[in-house]
Amino acid sequence: MFVVVDANVIISLLIAKGSKHKLFFSNIFIPVSPDWILFEISKYWDDISEKSKLSKNDLRSELFAIRMQMKTFSFSEIKEFLKEGFTISPDPDDSEYFALALKLNCPIWSEDKLIKQQDKVEVLNTKELLERLKLI
Repeated sequence: MFVVVDANVIISLLIAKGSKHKLFFSNIFIPVSPDWILFEISKYWDDISEKSKLSKNDLRSELFAIRMQMKTFSFSEIKEFLKEGFTISPDPDDSEYFALALKLNCPIWSEDKLIKQQDKVEVLNTKELLERLKLI
């Protein structure tokens, strides 16, 4: 099962090793994301570094591990779904997540309540994803 993972989930994985971290690395599903997520994360790198309390090398290693676990899709791989993704996404900045979810017919993992305000793509928070995977 594919699950589109948004940037905020990835950022939280870098900051703390909790239930999200364990779930992400569980190999129970295949985490996917648009490849621009790496740019999105880089915009907040200093804040992530400060909050994580990891050394720069450890933080880079953690990002590398996340990157190896996750399959990313280029713009060209999702472009045929972008118009619909933009139409249904409550936040235009999240339209690529929706495009990828439409392409793969899979849910989005996000803690952002705003993107749940549509009915075309299933959006699951961590608890809901754990329930879906029958882990709780």
